[in-house]
Order: sequence, then C-alpha cells, then structure tokens
Amino acid sequence: MPEADFLSSFNFAVHIELSGLGGDEGLALGNRRGAFSEVQGLEMTLEPVSFREGGYNRGARQLVGKASHPALVLKRGLALDPAFWNWVQRCVDGSFPLPYVSGTIRVQAADTSASDAATWRFENGIVTKVRAADLNAAGSREVALEELHIVHEGLSREQP
Repeated sequence: MPEADFLSSFNFAVHIELSGLGGDEGLALGNRRGAFSEVQGLEMTLEPVSFREGGYNRGARQLVGKASHPALVLKRGLALDPAFWNWVQRCVDGSFPLPYVSGTIRVQAADTSASDAATWRFENGIVTKVRAADLNAAGSREVALEELHIVHEGLSREQP
C-alpha cells in the first residue's frame, strides 16, 4: 500500500523541521512525517496583570503578562520515519544539545487538491511522553502510536 494512501485516512498531518539548534539532524534524513486522528493542546493562556495607575480611578488597568502553552497531545497516529524514534531516544537520553524541533500541524481538507483548512506552528518542541498502542493480533486496524506528548515554547496560527 503506498504511503500517501496509508496516511489519507487521518485528518491531521504533522510536519517537523530542524530547529537549527543541533541534536535533531537525524530527522533531516527521512520524510519527517506523521499523521494523527486527534490533536489536543492547540491553545494558549495569557496571564492577566493588574496595574494600579495613580489618577485613574475607574479601577486597575489590565495588561497582558506571560503566555503559557499546554503540551501538544497527538493521538491515534502513525510515524512512518525511523528518524522519529531516534528523536524520541535523544529526548530520553537528554544529551547535549537537546533535540528541539519546530513543526506545523496541518488540518487537511477532505479534498486533497484543496489548500489546508488550518495550520498551527509550534516552536522548540521536545517529546515528554510516547505511548504505543497495545499489540493485539486480532485487531488488524490498530494504530502504531496511541499518544505523543510534545512540550514546546510557543504556538501560533498561520494565516492562509
């Protein structure tokens, strides 16, 4: 079965790029592609900061503080590139430099000739959890990865 046909049943594609910080060179050798049927954590929270200004009697001014980003959780998916597991192992080893990667999560339109419905970009991500699917010889429609958690330093939505 061709790779493109195998990945077409998934709704999300994850494309990983090299960070330029080192430690992730192995990902440059392969397709750097995975597909997942569920993505969680596409959110950011901005911390409000109250500031009392003298002479302004209507209340405290509200400013924007630090942004926080939960981990991306990619569920029920597949990684076709062996460099992916090398990247996971580098995160486990914790050797210097850390294998940071940046990437895009593309919500694919049902019609493959159409442009992507949405694109999210994350920066400087590392793996914090990988959970493989349970192995069951009777279930021929199992997926290779049940969950993949990636913590990152920033998330943005790209405009088409």
